[in-house]
Amino acid sequence: MRESTDPSIATSERYRAFALREARGMSACYERWAAGVADDPETVALIEQLPAVKRQPNLVFSAARLHGAAVGEYPALAAWLREHWAVVAATCLAHATQTNEPGRCAVLLPALAALAGPLALIEVGASAGLCLHPDRYSYRYRSAENDGERMLHPADGPSPVLLDCSLSGPVPVPDNQGAAQHPVGLAATLFAT
Repeated sequence: MRESTDPSIATSERYRAFALREARGMSACYERWAAGVADDPETVALIEQLPAVKRQPNLVFSAARLHGAAVGEYPALAAWLREHWAVVAATCLAHATQTNEPGRCAVLLPALAALAGPLALIEVGASAGLCLHPDRYSYRYRSAENDGERMLHPADGPSPVLLDCSLSGPVPVPDNQGAAQHPVGLAATLFAT
């Protein structure tokens, strides 16, 4: 479980972890907002009115954006939250985050590439089939030891979708040729529930 979603961790630390490890390099706005919340006891106190499982930065920030919080610097968000907290809190209480995303393919690709093909994938859930096409994405695998990276692309060239993955431990990342031979040609089958 990520620190930002762990209800046993203090709210300010959840937001600090989100700023440093999850939003950094992905959303400059959310990174600034989360760092600001982590150092702002007044906003932390607002967020702590929610049950611990509903204090996730991405849930609170998404609810704020849904109700009109403008992308910008943290002080503007803090003032906006104080004025609109009731509607943000109601949205947080009524919703949950959805973590189904194609980024999960980055951890599945090594296992799929090691299997004899052709393969058929079945996805059950709400991720709209995004994980059914691991052969259509480009991948960048970086080792935790910072001793390099390996890029993998679909057989027909680089994809506009690039999935980053940090490796730890002995992960059998296929080479480009192996990636092209195995995942390409996967029969993607969607099973809706």
